[in-house]
Amino acid sequence: MTNAGSSLFKRKNLLVGIFGFFFMFVIAVILVIPFIYLAVTSLKDMAQYYSTDFVKVWFPRPLHWENYIEAFTQVDLLRYIFNSIALGGIQTILVVFSSATIAYGFARFKFPGRDILFLIVLGTMMLPAQVTNIPLFLFFRTIKWTNSFLPLIVPCMFGSAWHIFLIRQFMLSIPKEMEEAAMMDGCNSFKTFTKIILPQSMPALIVSGLFQFLYSWKDLLGPLIYLSDNKLYTLPVGLLYFESPTDVKYTVQLAAVVVALLPTVIFFIVGKRYFESGINIAELK
Repeated sequence: MTNAGSSLFKRKNLLVGIFGFFFMFVIAVILVIPFIYLAVTSLKDMAQYYSTDFVKVWFPRPLHWENYIEAFTQVDLLRYIFNSIALGGIQTILVVFSSATIAYGFARFKFPGRDILFLIVLGTMMLPAQVTNIPLFLFFRTIKWTNSFLPLIVPCMFGSAWHIFLIRQFMLSIPKEMEEAAMMDGCNSFKTFTKIILPQSMPALIVSGLFQFLYSWKDLLGPLIYLSDNKLYTLPVGLLYFESPTDVKYTVQLAAVVVALLPTVIFFIVGKRYFESGINIAELK
């Protein structure tokens, strides 16, 4: 390639890079605007909330920090946060461990119909969760588990198709020689799983746990269906109690929404590299 051709090629790459950066910057701004509006609106009073003046919409004065205090006093927000953390933590542990156990079976054992069974498990991801809500609710009501955490916890003991797929793909990348060496040292399948496979699969388990906890944290439909005692409400359900047909203080409600968003933002910042690796794990094999 001549010097002129090389120079032209570099200029094209530079222009493509600049255009790509500008495009991604615009997309990022568009995605962030709703969150900025949410945070700004949570600091307004109702008069500022209904104002259409541009300055008051984006730069309200004075700022009403008392909305956050009122958010905690109007409903039992701390209890709802605790319930969400406790329920999300239990669901995460159960889903990750059970999914890892099932994934180990699919990744390391050969048995008749294994591939067909795995396809059936993957096929359950195509089934909308709403389809099973009514029969599951009728079943749990029959055995008197409604208005408790049991309908939200016990199903997690049987794993989740997406998590099984994710962890299995990672386990397939672990050299079989490690497993064979462990068995030659006297380890049975259970010890090999707990001592060799699980520690080696830690990146996939962390990714799986992060996604499951975020799913549990924002889940509204499940707790809304099964929980009727307000002491058991999770945060998404508790946020509904800011609504009233006669007196709706949207600014206080939005302050509570900001509080609900903070853990997910912190979670994402802390686990950012694991979220990114989670996208790649499924492409290992």
